[in-house]
Amino acid sequence: MGAVHVSVLHVVNAMTSKYQQSYRRMLLDMHIPDWDQAFLSRYDPAAMAWQFEQANLTGAMLYCKSHVGLCYWPTKAGKTHSGLVGCDVVGAMLTELRSRNIAACAYYSIVFDNWAIETHPDWRQRTINATDFNSTIRYGTCCMNHPEYRAYEMAQLDDLLSRYEFDALFLDMIFWPLICGCEHCRARFRKEADADIPVTVDWNSPAWCRFQAARERWAFEFTGDLMAKAKSVQPNLGLTHNLAPALANWVLGQPLGASIHDSFVAGDLYGDRIEQLVVSKLLLHLSETRPAEFMTSVCVDLSDHVRLKNEELMRAQALAATAMSSAFLFIDAIDPIGTINPERYARVGRVFAATARYEPFLGGDPIEDVVVYFSGHSQMDFAENGTPVAGVLTSRRKYPHLDAVRGACRALQRAHIPFGVITRRQLDELHRFRAIVLPNVLRMDREEIEAFREYVKAGGRLYASRYTSLVEESGARHRDFMLADVFGASFDSEELGAFVYLTPADDTLATWIAPQRHVSCKIAKDPTRPVSALCGMPRLRSGLGRVLATLTLPYGYPSRGSVNDHQWASIHSSPPWEQLALPTIIVNEFGSGRAIYSAASIEAIDGEAARALFVGLVSALLDGTFSSGAVTHPSVWMATFDQRDHQRVMASFLNYQEELPPAPVAVRLSLRPPAGRRFQRLRLAPEGAAMEFTVAADGTLHAEIDAVELTAIVIAEYD
Repeated sequence: MGAVHVSVLHVVNAMTSKYQQSYRRMLLDMHIPDWDQAFLSRYDPAAMAWQFEQANLTGAMLYCKSHVGLCYWPTKAGKTHSGLVGCDVVGAMLTELRSRNIAACAYYSIVFDNWAIETHPDWRQRTINATDFNSTIRYGTCCMNHPEYRAYEMAQLDDLLSRYEFDALFLDMIFWPLICGCEHCRARFRKEADADIPVTVDWNSPAWCRFQAARERWAFEFTGDLMAKAKSVQPNLGLTHNLAPALANWVLGQPLGASIHDSFVAGDLYGDRIEQLVVSKLLLHLSETRPAEFMTSVCVDLSDHVRLKNEELMRAQALAATAMSSAFLFIDAIDPIGTINPERYARVGRVFAATARYEPFLGGDPIEDVVVYFSGHSQMDFAENGTPVAGVLTSRRKYPHLDAVRGACRALQRAHIPFGVITRRQLDELHRFRAIVLPNVLRMDREEIEAFREYVKAGGRLYASRYTSLVEESGARHRDFMLADVFGASFDSEELGAFVYLTPADDTLATWIAPQRHVSCKIAKDPTRPVSALCGMPRLRSGLGRVLATLTLPYGYPSRGSVNDHQWASIHSSPPWEQLALPTIIVNEFGSGRAIYSAASIEAIDGEAARALFVGLVSALLDGTFSSGAVTHPSVWMATFDQRDHQRVMASFLNYQEELPPAPVAVRLSLRPPAGRRFQRLRLAPEGAAMEFTVAADGTLHAEIDAVELTAIVIAEYD
C-alpha cells in the first residue's frame, strides 16, 4: 500500500449552512435562574452582539433554553425567564447577529431541566433505590423514557423552530447522569429484555451488558427523534449535539454512534493537550461534514467564573483546532445580572485574528498512515465487576482502553507519524488504512472481529495489545483470543504478580529500548491487593508467530514479598530475575497481511523505552515508509490534508510545548505526493512566500522551516 489519502466523510460544500462553514465561534453560557429580579436585568442583546463582533466571530451560539429549563423566547410549552418577560431575546439576538454577518446556532438543553422536574417531579431521573440528588446538587435531570417529558421537548422544539430560522441547532446533554431506575426505565427494560434492571455491575454478565446496551440505545433513539423533529420543521437546518459525554466512561450512556444523527460533530472538552489531540483526530472521522467543532472555556473550567486561561494557552488551543482543519468555539459565562467582562472578548478577538489568517488554506481529506481504533464497547473497566449499581454515582474520563488510546496517540504524535482515530463507523472502510492499532480493546462484537480479520487477510497491517478480542460485547469471555489466528498468539492465563518485564528476543527491539534491557510492566495498581480478573496482563502460550520479546519475572514471583516470606530481592523494587521462553510480543503473517500482538499495552506505558518500542513496532508494520514526516521537537503536532480541488497538500505544524509561549523550533519536513502526482511548488501560508525544496527520486519533497514559533502551515502544490 502507498500513502493513504483518506476520504471517508464529506468536506464542507455549498449545501452546508453558514454556521457549518464558519471556523471562529463562541457561546455565551446563560444558565441563570429567575428567582431574583436582578438576574439578567441588564442583559442587552445589541451590546452582546457588538462584543461578539469584537471577538472576530464568524458564528455564535445563542441560548434558547438553559439547564435551568427557562427559555429566552416567549415559549408556549415551557416557561420564559421571568426577568425577560415581554422581551424576545432570541429574536432580538438573531436580528443583531444577521446585521453583523455572524452565523447563528441555537443552543437548547435536553435532559438537564430544573424547571421541568420542579413542575413535574415524576419526570426526574432516579436511582434504582428511587432516590435523586436534588437536595445536594444544582442540576435537575429528566428521564428520556418518560413519555410526557419527551412530548414536552418535542413541543418546545416545534415552537422554537417554527418561530425563528437558525443556521444550526445544538442540543446539549442527551445522556444519563444517573443509572436511572425510575418506573418508566424499569418498564421499558422489562418489556424489551423480559428482565429487571440488574443491581450489580458485571461486564461478564449478559444481563448487565444487555442493560447497558439498552441505556445507550435509548439515548441513541431519543437523539434521533429530536433531530427528526427539528428537520421536520426546518429541513435545511444544520444539526449537532454535544458528543463530549460519549468520551467519558460507560456511566453516561451516550453512544459514539449517535454522531450519525449530526450534520457535523461538536463537543466541549476541558482536559489536557493529549485530550485535544485525540478528540481532534476523532472528530475528523465522526463528522458527516467538516469542519467539526472543538469547544472549550475561556476560563480554566466551567466551575470558575472569573479565572481566565492565559492568552497564550487560548491561542494554542485555538490554533490546535486550526491545525486539524476544525472549527473552534470558546465558551464564556454571563454574569447573573446580565453583563460580561469585555476584556475576555478582546482577548478572544486577538486569538481569532491569529487563526483567521489560515482559514483559506484549511480543509481537505486527512492523510493518515496509521489509525488508532476507539472502541465504544470498551469504555469500561473489568475492575468494576461486583460494584452495586446504586453506588455508581459519577462518570470518569479514565479507563484502561482510553489510557491506551491516549498513549498510542501521544507516541505517534511525538514521532510525527501521520495518524488518525477511527471508530466502528469506519469498519466498512478499513482497507483505506495502511495500519491499524487496537489498543487494549476490552470488548468486541462479531462484526468487528470479522472486519479486522478480513482486513489483515487482504494485506492490512495490525497492532493489538493486551486483552483485545478476548471478551465479546455481550460479556462472554472466550478461552482464547477471537483473533488468535491473526495474532499468531494464544491466551493461556493471567499474570498474578505486581510486576513483570518484556525482554527483547530480537536485536532490533533491543536497540530500540537501549540503554534499558527490559520494559517494565506494572500489573497491580495496588501492590497490597490481588489483581482483578481481566485487569492485569495475559500470559501467552507459544504461538504460530515469530517471537519478538519474552517474559521475565522478578524474584519470588508471583509473591508480592513481605518481611516474613523473603520472596523478594530488593526492598524498594522488583528487579528482573527469571527469564522465561514464553512470548510477550509476537509478529505473525496472516493471509497477505501482518499482525503484531503485545501482551502488554506498551502504548499506555509512560516511558521513553516503551514509547520507542511501540513506535518501532508500528514503523516495522509499515516497513519504515510514511506519507509525511518531520525532524523536530517532539512537542510539535504535524497534520497533513490532501486538498484535491486545489491540487495541493496542506501540512500544519503546531509547536505545542507544555510551557507557553513555546521556544521556537526548526522543522525538517518530508511529504510524499498523492499517487501519480508530483510536487511543483511549496509556499508558506498565509503570506504565500515561496520555499526552497528538493524532490527525491521517489517523489518525496524535502524542505526546512527555520523557526516555528507557535504554528506554521505549508502548501505543497502538485501537478
